[in-house]
Amino acid sequence: MFLGRGAGIAATLCLLASGSAARAEVPVQRTRFQVPSSNGHGAVLLDLQAAKLTHFREHLFATEEPVIDQNGNDVWDGGGFASVHTRDLLWDAYFGLRGPDGQRWLTDEPVDFEASGYAPWTAGKTGGTGIVTMVQRAGDLETTQYFFSPQALPHASFVMAMRVKNTGAATAPKVQAFTQYNFHLGYGRPGVRQDIQANGETITFDGSGGKADFLERAFAGVVVARPLAPVAHRGAGTGGQLFDIVKGGGNLPDNTPAPDAHDDSVSAYQFDLGDIAPGAERWCGVVFVHHGDPFGGAAAQSWLDAYVGGKGAKELLDAEVASWAAFQNDVVKPPAGLSPKEETLVRQSAAMLHMSQNREDRIYLRDVKENDSDVRRTGFPVEGGKLPGWVSHKGKGAVLASLPPGEWTYAWIRDGAYATVAMAALGMKEEAKASLEYYLQADSGRFQNWDELKAYPMPPYQISLVRYHGFGVEETDFNQFGPNLEFDGFGLFLWALGQYEALTGDTSVSDQYFSTATTKVADALEALVEKDEASIGAGLIKRDSSIWETHWMGRERYWAYTSITAARGLCEIAKIAERRGDAALATRYGESARALRQAIVDRLLDESLAIASNADELATGRGHYDAAVLDAFAFGLFDPKGKIATATFKAMDERLLAAAGAGWSRNDDFMDHAGGEDLSPWGGEYDRAEWVITNLLGSNGLRMNGDTARADRLTNWVLEQSLMNFLMVAETYDEQTGVYKFNAPMAGFGAGAYVLSLANRGGKFVEPACGAYFDESSLSGSGGSGASSSGTGAGSGGNTDVGDEGGCACRSAGATAVNPAAWLVPLAIGLGLARRKRR
Repeated sequence: MFLGRGAGIAATLCLLASGSAARAEVPVQRTRFQVPSSNGHGAVLLDLQAAKLTHFREHLFATEEPVIDQNGNDVWDGGGFASVHTRDLLWDAYFGLRGPDGQRWLTDEPVDFEASGYAPWTAGKTGGTGIVTMVQRAGDLETTQYFFSPQALPHASFVMAMRVKNTGAATAPKVQAFTQYNFHLGYGRPGVRQDIQANGETITFDGSGGKADFLERAFAGVVVARPLAPVAHRGAGTGGQLFDIVKGGGNLPDNTPAPDAHDDSVSAYQFDLGDIAPGAERWCGVVFVHHGDPFGGAAAQSWLDAYVGGKGAKELLDAEVASWAAFQNDVVKPPAGLSPKEETLVRQSAAMLHMSQNREDRIYLRDVKENDSDVRRTGFPVEGGKLPGWVSHKGKGAVLASLPPGEWTYAWIRDGAYATVAMAALGMKEEAKASLEYYLQADSGRFQNWDELKAYPMPPYQISLVRYHGFGVEETDFNQFGPNLEFDGFGLFLWALGQYEALTGDTSVSDQYFSTATTKVADALEALVEKDEASIGAGLIKRDSSIWETHWMGRERYWAYTSITAARGLCEIAKIAERRGDAALATRYGESARALRQAIVDRLLDESLAIASNADELATGRGHYDAAVLDAFAFGLFDPKGKIATATFKAMDERLLAAAGAGWSRNDDFMDHAGGEDLSPWGGEYDRAEWVITNLLGSNGLRMNGDTARADRLTNWVLEQSLMNFLMVAETYDEQTGVYKFNAPMAGFGAGAYVLSLANRGGKFVEPACGAYFDESSLSGSGGSGASSSGTGAGSGGNTDVGDEGGCACRSAGATAVNPAAWLVPLAIGLGLARRKRR
């Protein structure tokens, strides 16, 4: 099966590269049905196929901080440094209905996918909010359910509300609505994508002062449920007791549970909606909030008092819509020239970026971590001096790489930089500023003296070499090849800092933190330039893991992407220094940036003048193609109409064009092995997928090249895919089928990249790096005639051979031809291993 797919990819790539007839993208398909909502403190996830909520996390981010021992040292768990994981507190939550044609839980009813998705921020629009809707029908009764993490309730919380409308011609008598929710609050922290235990749970009922609150508590804290309509009946139980009562047509038992611990306890409400006349509607709902202290129920109830007041379900929903409308009207400034569809996705992308940003900086921590005997320690100050207690941390402002159900709910500097610039381009000034300040205040520089970097002149630094824990602590991940250690974040941060200043006119961040940005970011880049003139990477940034996170232990490379981002970042800090009147620094950083660009020309161009993935692979003569280098043109290092751009786009089309979509696989590492090990033996599913970020970076370069038709194909492909999949921008598409693959929705690599592409089309980000493109007049190479407007990779040159059997051998000029059958064998073997982490 797999060998057939691989052979199909090889044949298709070669067919496209050899100039065959143009083909359109495959039809888009709806394949993602889990839709998130977040308020920056927690998040919920609605599964539209299962017709219920399936996820409620206590923080937006995946991990809190490192596990530390009694001496404050990080704890090694055998495969990496141990982390304190965020918990998913919910098994499921859903509505039920009794109407003229019977009683049922609505999880059994089909969902109208066309009518569901993100709620509109104003009449006549689609999306633009963090409110997820689900539409179902039970006879003449139409139910529209609304799920959201409320922006006005700054805690891990969510609202589930339901409107029941009679669409028939006769009155619907004695309509009842139900809601049941099953929280898991027991032991364990297995990771936010896995459920914790449901042991030792206690449910109590508080009917005082007109309330009807259920309080459920156990090891993981307390969740308070408050109904948003008068309660006709209520119930608490274990297992499927309440579920079976409702499914059997009965009323909830009105029991008040004794405060005894029961595993897997649940509670539920029943609402009497009365007779509903034709065209009339009724509302009900529940709001929930979590406190990390199992005995913090009273405090959590006070939070609900402040948020709910006397409002019902519809009033809270209207207030939430109004808050998103204010965001869209008063903050978001879409790029010029958008079509209605593009405006829809841009505004929802703004909402996604907003929801992806952590707004928490204070949290209650217990003195135990996973169970009653597991001591919890924290590296942050505790109010009162020791746990348990409230802890202030440095996580506020971080933009995560993805929202759930995406796996990457971590703050990568790389994703965050693209997201930050996108927010600045959208007018989201305060959000972009908070993101920059987060990086400048986070706990970084932790890897400076690691053994892996002993041979490097590694100075003190501020920007993480990979990513951050949720509390704002630098971290990296490990596999059998050691850690990821990446230097592209330095340049990307400086690029984001400069673009923020240019787009918003606000110089306060770069002025306040100028010393840090220069001494701990720009100077770090300069120190990491390879000074050994005999090296194949002389003048480039030293070997690192870079954008695709290849890890260490011989897998580090002189990556083009790292030097591209470094050159652009140094141009930005030179411009800031010049504005501040520091001529010496402006000159120095400008010269360093231009020297890096010259080194890219000297060390990373192949014989056709295409930019290679890295100097190490280029030296072997094959396997050196990587769509990440397209940022060289989006970042203005080289003329998008010049020889280097022409050759690079041609090479991308010949080597990396996806079979199903408009864009490219991320690199050629899945097909360049020639029957054995090479410098990139890790190629697999991630490499072969079509990457949205590289598609959109490529669209920027093509547009500046003047190839608007091809640029529009790339952005439209992303647009149509996202419209079909509830406005969630993907990380990748399957290269054979075109469907969503791996993580969605993405922030910087998804929503942010889409915004940047349309902002580029609207006239932003067009200035050359350091004031001028590289002078290519003296360059000569064996490149072809340029990128194909049709997107088929037309143009043969001497780089593609087609065998008698219809096979394809793509090679670098002067390199040995590749037998397609040979590279399938190691590829198939490689995929038998554990799937390598992202990037």
